Amino acid sequence: MDIRASIIDNITMELRSIVSMETLNFVTDRLTIELQKYEVTERCTDVAVVDNSPFAALNHFIATKRIEGIAETTLKRYKDENWKLLSFLRKPLEEITTYDLRFYLSVKRQGNTLSNRTLDGMRRCYSTFFAWLTAEGLISKNPCLALAQIKYRKQVKKPFSAVELEKIREVCTKKRDLALVDFLYSTGCRVSEVSNLTISDVDFEKQELIVVGKGNKERTVYLTDVAAMRLKEYLESRTDYSDALFLGKGNRPFQKNGIEAMLKRLGEAAGVENVHPHRFRRTLATNLLDRGMNIQDVAEVLGHADLKTTQIYCYISKQNVKASYSKYAA
Repeated sequence: MDIRASIIDNITMELRSIVSMETLNFVTDRLTIELQKYEVTERCTDVAVVDNSPFAALNHFIATKRIEGIAETTLKRYKDENWKLLSFLRKPLEEITTYDLRFYLSVKRQGNTLSNRTLDGMRRCYSTFFAWLTAEGLISKNPCLALAQIKYRKQVKKPFSAVELEKIREVCTKKRDLALVDFLYSTGCRVSEVSNLTISDVDFEKQELIVVGKGNKERTVYLTDVAAMRLKEYLESRTDYSDALFLGKGNRPFQKNGIEAMLKRLGEAAGVENVHPHRFRRTLATNLLDRGMNIQDVAEVLGHADLKTTQIYCYISKQNVKASYSKYAA
């Protein structure tokens, strides 16, 4: 692919959600005309980067974190955000200051295209990288220590109500879809975990299975009686020879994008907003806590190493708070 076309594609992808189609077409045309005047080649970082460069340190950081078992999606975020920062600053690591980081974040904030939540996520990526650099002795002072958290409004993400779950079940016309809906709620699995499961992973006698989550960590999740029944009905209806637990088009394993699209269609048919895989996970966590399971056990089911993460997932209803208050304050 011509590198000029790749440049145009990358730029228009960034603009797609913030400008009109007319503006996007104009920008695409102008870039195409202007870049036609030049021969463009991609910089070879393998040659340009030396062992003591900031980018070499970043690659070392990523490799170290990969050995520690950090999820690939997290590693990609670390690398992408820190690479952009280093490319912008173009300074030796030891010379990067807190002011440099604040300046870069201020530049990114201009135009109001990034939310404070996104900016704080970027700050956390820098903090992890520079903390590692300090621990490794590659820099003497961590510039992120004086970089304050960027405040943002925390929106309460509600779980499905019992009625909403039933509405979703009612519009399922395929055994696969019904089985998957109950499986997601019963196990609290991440969508990436579901797409990698096989039939042989499931122990129907114990109504449980072992999944491999973030950082290649294994955990046991469980099936309710209803979820186990739905899953058996779906598997018994299949005539293929695949070992994948859920199948998409062409009898291929049902992948993340396909599952998300299927659930979106179900939500539209059921008249339920924001139907996506992660909301089933949040719903399970909330219901388990509401019904008395301690938060440590809920964290174990969800595969969370930090209880703070579990708390974020759980929606505490005002009715429960009022009932607890009446019980203990009287």
